[in-house]
Amino acid sequence: MKHPVLALILFSFLSQGCLSEKTCSSQDRGCNAEQQVLSLFSAPSGVYIYPTSTSYQGNLSILGSGTLDASLSVICERDRLLAPIVDLGCSKVAPMVSTSLVSFNAINTFYADIPYTGTPVRGPKGTIIADDLSTLFSADLKVSLSTAGLGIGSQFYWTFSDGSGAYASDNCNNGVDNTTIFNGAVGSTTLVTAGTWFNPTIASCIERHRVLCLCYHPLSTVQGG
Repeated sequence: MKHPVLALILFSFLSQGCLSEKTCSSQDRGCNAEQQVLSLFSAPSGVYIYPTSTSYQGNLSILGSGTLDASLSVICERDRLLAPIVDLGCSKVAPMVSTSLVSFNAINTFYADIPYTGTPVRGPKGTIIADDLSTLFSADLKVSLSTAGLGIGSQFYWTFSDGSGAYASDNCNNGVDNTTIFNGAVGSTTLVTAGTWFNPTIASCIERHRVLCLCYHPLSTVQGG
């Protein structure tokens, strides 16, 4: 072969989503070589929103080390390969949920490598939802999350946030409660108005809702550093 280095790089990229035959399936688009190659050249630049495949009660701290932030990272990471997003090359994830450590509207202070300005926020198929993360809450959404391809059965998803994306007092006791004692803030997939779509109401922590996550190319990659 004339270009062994190029072939090795391509093989490495195609293999990153397929750790073993046991984890690969026809639904795992990370194991589809053709789609991965096409994604390299056709997926528009952006921070992509995707839903978890599982609905959770309000005790979102159940995974990982048992803390809310660590658990949310696990929740988003384990669904990344199955996420129905056109950009199969995005490698980092972040939850669209506020915690006591970081409000979602300041997510870049916790995930320092996330593109915060100048990179569109997109739905799974590439539809632009907002110009970038920095303006996500300062203006109406360009389209609803549902219109952008995030119709998730229920119109609600956990945010633990107020309408501006800040940590809310309704947070299922910081993600440890799954009873009727506490409530948690939820967002809507059908609203677009600034100040309302991320927190139109609250839900009992015993209810089950999905989590929305972000998938992105880290800034060091985007900037070529």
